[in-house]
Amino acid sequence: AVGFEFTPGKSRMIRISSLTLMALTVLGWVTPTARAAEAPFCELYAAGHFGNWYEVAGVNEMRRVLAEAKYWGFNRYADWFDATDCVDPFSGDPQYSLANALWDLKRTHFRTAQSLGMATDLAFSPNHVYRDQLKPEWLAKRGPRIQGQLICPHQPGAREAILKNYQNLFADLAKAGVNLTAINAAPYDYGGCACDQCKPWIITFAQLSLDIHKIARTYHPKVELHFIGWWWTAEEHKLFAEWMDEHAPGVAVSMSLHIPYDQTGVADVPLPKGCRKHAFVHIGYPDRSVPRDIYAKTGPVMAPKRIAATVTNLSAQSVTGVMAYSEGIYDDVNKALLGALFTGRQKTSRDVLLAYSKRYFGADDAQARQWADWLTAWGAPYSVDAAVAQKALDHLSGDPTSWRRRQWELKADMFAANQAIGTGDAWTPERLAHADEFWAAEEKLQREVYGIGPLRHILNRRFIEMPWYQSWAKQKPPPAPQPEQ
Repeated sequence: AVGFEFTPGKSRMIRISSLTLMALTVLGWVTPTARAAEAPFCELYAAGHFGNWYEVAGVNEMRRVLAEAKYWGFNRYADWFDATDCVDPFSGDPQYSLANALWDLKRTHFRTAQSLGMATDLAFSPNHVYRDQLKPEWLAKRGPRIQGQLICPHQPGAREAILKNYQNLFADLAKAGVNLTAINAAPYDYGGCACDQCKPWIITFAQLSLDIHKIARTYHPKVELHFIGWWWTAEEHKLFAEWMDEHAPGVAVSMSLHIPYDQTGVADVPLPKGCRKHAFVHIGYPDRSVPRDIYAKTGPVMAPKRIAATVTNLSAQSVTGVMAYSEGIYDDVNKALLGALFTGRQKTSRDVLLAYSKRYFGADDAQARQWADWLTAWGAPYSVDAAVAQKALDHLSGDPTSWRRRQWELKADMFAANQAIGTGDAWTPERLAHADEFWAAEEKLQREVYGIGPLRHILNRRFIEMPWYQSWAKQKPPPAPQPEQ
């Protein structure tokens, strides 16, 4: 027997046989999303921006990655159209700009996810707009947690521009055959305005989100409104819950609560009545956030202890869904860990790593145990003896050309170079040579393995936190050779 959800936001379960479900599916009366309603809410938030892998992935590449995410338990796909560095792609300008190219690819990825039977959700931060909409008189007031290409919705004409932006996106997705299942609203990063008219921002944000949801339902009648709790304060949760209960009862379907770095559970905050408690899980760093190893700047990551503890604690806190925040395929192992553990596919992190090694590295039982040990050590990357890890990897199974294996080989190379570089401001030829080794491995990882190009904002190498980087970056190039007289 299976469960079936009839109305978005209002669960109503009946029991039907598997044969009946199959018949309904064949007849087209049960959608893939409805069939997935019985499963835990397990969403991959693949935010394609800043030049990361999701932003540049080809159609077939994305299909393979999403299919594997689904294998490990993910049943929803979310993306965000980050307008940073983009002009309005719907302005009528005949030039095919960066924004046009990025949006066209996102629309394609939504269709790919939908074809795999995954729910399709669009994340958004309401007042983050296109570069050509940053009129001086519209600009939002900056403040703590408030950043990005932002306009104030209380300025004349600005609110209309914001709503028109989302109307264009929703209409275009519908025209392309994408049936959005939800929109996920986030007030910060990027978003917000600190002007007096917008205070408290969380209420202005709620009002905007409801208006955007109303527009979305014009083109996607069953679309739900979910919320992302990244960077919210406890007071904002209280204000939001009270306001929503009074002005829009029952509309907030879920809240993906923020889990701060190095924590493994969510805060006990008030939610609107009927709003499901979900968690926003950062899968882009290892077991600990310090020393920094994040966003692929120092290679792939894994967090077997942190993710296992998170799943255990979320269960104890009656959390019914997760939204995995991902910045690319470098967190592939963490995707498997969170998806498999949260959905109950596997019971322990080691079980996941054994299954992962067999699936992707062709490992037998003994080889899988070796792989699980080797991978687990990278939960604390700065404690790994990288030279030893390099030698051990030579004896592990798997196709040496596989990107999943190759990324770990290059991570070991980067950390071996890092350990050889050491610290201090005195740059000898030997230390400079090791730095060159580090950057050569990083280049191979980004260009040959991940296929990414210029990275923007926080993903760029200038934000790497290796202890020697700032000193190295101040080095002056050697003088150019002088022409012979």
